[in-house]
Amino acid sequence: MLVPEISLTPQMVERFIARFGQEKIAVLHSKLSVGERYDEWQRIKRQEANIIIGARSAIFAPVSDLGLIIIDEEHDASYKSEMTPRYHAKEVARKIAKDLNIPFVLGSATPDLSSFYKAQNKEITQLTLTKRANQSYLPKVEIIDLREELVNGNKTMLSRALYEKLQDNLRQKHQTILFLNRRGFSTFIMCRDCGYTVKCKNCNITLTYHLKENKLKCHYCGYEQDNVIICPECRRFKNKIFWNRNAKTRNTNSATIS
Repeated sequence: MLVPEISLTPQMVERFIARFGQEKIAVLHSKLSVGERYDEWQRIKRQEANIIIGARSAIFAPVSDLGLIIIDEEHDASYKSEMTPRYHAKEVARKIAKDLNIPFVLGSATPDLSSFYKAQNKEITQLTLTKRANQSYLPKVEIIDLREELVNGNKTMLSRALYEKLQDNLRQKHQTILFLNRRGFSTFIMCRDCGYTVKCKNCNITLTYHLKENKLKCHYCGYEQDNVIICPECRRFKNKIFWNRNAKTRNTNSATIS
């Protein structure tokens, strides 16, 4: 059983001990001392441990009668070793499983793109979990179209629903985390009249506006172009950067929205 990070090993070990007992489990990772690793290695070699849990290096454990390989969070890049000797634990595991003709399980809620592609092409079998652990429910997700907010007179960067939720949290003295994945001055340029957004001609994603260079850039392929002045869709409004007249700094709340 491989896990991507050493810090996840104790959590995984606790779950396995609760099910199978401590005497059947061996743990291997680089944070163990040389003596501890030697002891675990010998236990595995003597077949005293039936389950081996560890980071990527555990794939080389001296298991004499291997029957199953499981890689948890298989999409994680840490399974690839950049140090000498260089190896990819997933590829090593795949080769071992093929040679021994044993099951090889890749587990992930967000699978690696290559694994997902192989599953779609029936090269590997896709097994889907239809329920969450402990019968827990998925969080409620609400997607709000900010163009509708603009039509209804809300010209701020926050939707009314989000603003009300934030206000409720503040009244109840709760905390709120807002995630903003952002590079550049604005993540998109949008026409307030028709909702047109400027997209990359290669990737079909919205271009990010960089104020200092007055450029629109794609952070995926590197494509860039000059800032759009007139909406190419409706050609009715000019795009402009609004300035805060009472200060020398730019008003970022209303930037790049025409």
